[in-house]
Amino acid sequence: MTTSNRLPPSPDSLARSRPIRVACVYFDYHCPDFTIASMSGLRFFRMAEALARRGYEVDIILNRLNSPQPRGTRLREVPFRFVRWDDYDVVKTFFHRGFESLVAAGGGNHPFIVSKLGSVVGREQTQGVHFYGRVRESLFQTQQEIARRSRFVTVLTDESAALWRHEHGNSTPLLQVPTGVDAEIPPVGPNPYTARGIDRPIALFAGNLYSREQQPEINALWQDRLNEVGRLLKNSGLCLVAMGSGETDRLDRDAVVHVGRIEASEYWNWQRHASVGLVLAQGPSQDNESSKIYYYLRTGLPVVCERGVPNAWLIEQTANGAVVDFRDTQGMLEAAIRFTKSPPTPNGLMKHMIEKHSWDARAATYDPIFERARLERR
Repeated sequence: MTTSNRLPPSPDSLARSRPIRVACVYFDYHCPDFTIASMSGLRFFRMAEALARRGYEVDIILNRLNSPQPRGTRLREVPFRFVRWDDYDVVKTFFHRGFESLVAAGGGNHPFIVSKLGSVVGREQTQGVHFYGRVRESLFQTQQEIARRSRFVTVLTDESAALWRHEHGNSTPLLQVPTGVDAEIPPVGPNPYTARGIDRPIALFAGNLYSREQQPEINALWQDRLNEVGRLLKNSGLCLVAMGSGETDRLDRDAVVHVGRIEASEYWNWQRHASVGLVLAQGPSQDNESSKIYYYLRTGLPVVCERGVPNAWLIEQTANGAVVDFRDTQGMLEAAIRFTKSPPTPNGLMKHMIEKHSWDARAATYDPIFERARLERR
């Protein structure tokens, strides 16, 4: 393991006579085979673990087990049927689905709900938001309930915060809590590409391609973009490898090697043995950040990103990659080749990502509002 630079538990949390109890709520469907193989699952579990490290008593609410089971110090996993919502000082829901699961399970009237949103949608179609039609309408209806029932809402970006305030006003306070990264990661392991017979430099696209049920437009766009980029990379001696869930029926298998869902513990090897990480935008503008940027940078992987992604500034700030115009396939190719031949020097990059962007640093954002919940329960 690498050396950890975790934030120490806050003095207030150590001094409490009764630790604050927090329920972290995800989806409510039966999932006995659920594994962490997506960024949404990784966000959910890593934040729960980070909150437990800060001294909170945290229950992960998920229908994976038959009974409550410990997962670590101050951390349990509890099926929905065992939950008594009044036992918790804070109920923290995860994305629109987590809030819907809470309401369906009878916890929607808890006095201190903190709702985490990955995306925010508008009442009408909004530039930068890439949910459409009935999907957007359903998400907006859930947001209206979130605004009515929640004490705090957390979002990922300035753009999402501005849209929330425009649609729902200022009555529900907002927190901005972006994606985090692991402070500790496994040591370098075997090269997963050579195990698959790939002996060319790798351009990696590590992320969800989305489904036709939720975001068919982005799925079609990204499959086509990967085909375009993959063909040029192949002609230049590189190999484009994509991982993650989502529809892949449009992918050109001669241009893109798709390896499917990879468990979170294995992400690091795929990044460490790649030459460059690619990030696609959802359009000329988008409100939602790209979590893969944080993870590429955590391993020192150079990043080539299309303009329009809100957290692309990280690449420029760290000087560990390039930002090209949206749909600039040639620019993406040239940058990928450049970084493959001459990678940037990390210059303390990994330490910076741990100190500024770890899950522990993100979890600290919640301390003041969780303390308010404790005081209200006295």
